[in-house]
Amino acid sequence: MATTTTSRVDARSMKLGMTCGRRSTRAVARASMKPTTENGVIERIGDAARASACGAALAVTLAFGGVDVARAGELEILQTPAPTNGYIVDDAAIMSKSSQQSVGKTLAELERRTGYHVNVITVRKLVFETDPFAFGDKVLETWYPTVEIGNDKGNLLLVKSTKDGAVVGGPKFLKAVGDDLIDSVLTSNYGINLEQEKYNEALVSSVKRIAAVLEGEADPGPPQKYEGPKGSTFKSREETNEKRDVFANVVIGLLVISFVVPMLQYAGYVVGDPDFDE
Repeated sequence: MATTTTSRVDARSMKLGMTCGRRSTRAVARASMKPTTENGVIERIGDAARASACGAALAVTLAFGGVDVARAGELEILQTPAPTNGYIVDDAAIMSKSSQQSVGKTLAELERRTGYHVNVITVRKLVFETDPFAFGDKVLETWYPTVEIGNDKGNLLLVKSTKDGAVVGGPKFLKAVGDDLIDSVLTSNYGINLEQEKYNEALVSSVKRIAAVLEGEADPGPPQKYEGPKGSTFKSREETNEKRDVFANVVIGLLVISFVVPMLQYAGYVVGDPDFDE
């Protein structure tokens, strides 16, 4: 992600401070109105943590001159302005350099050709909003607060701890992508690759499919899952009986040999000994 300029740092710091102030006020108000149930306690803790996170994020912004979007955590992502010079927020630190370059190039070409802006977001785990779709929608609404702004925007989310994710976006984006492709991406590209912890392949292949459809090209299709031979390792009754018969015949043959050979040897010795009858 490119380093922000001084003017943009000041603007972002001011915007972040105003946002944190509004959200902290709402958090305190909600906490005072929550009932003292288990859920209420959890929600109050969540609101207090969000308010605290706002203050911490603002302090980091003022101290270091900006927020590094690529290193933002779950809460910091919600408090950070939408990416404008890039497309990747790799909080889980699972994307290799080659994958980042491939995804960035694909999404840049997509935006240049169609106007669709798609962000790839990875998170180590979700704490406050555990549903990937709900969190993805919350990020989308935070970054693009109106339908007009977010109409052609989309977020591809991957949660490392639970090995799942979501595809969310504005009305125009969702209509162009379609429910079938979203389901296929999550069940196949995510499902097949993530069970083998192939995080980079899951993201790169998903972005390629989404970009292709948005550009009006044919869907490359889901990855093929390799399935080894499903034959049973247990022997059948017929095979067991056959091997048993062979074993029995071998044993009988050995027993016959053990008796017959000594007798033949003895007979040969007797016949060849002229003094045997005396």
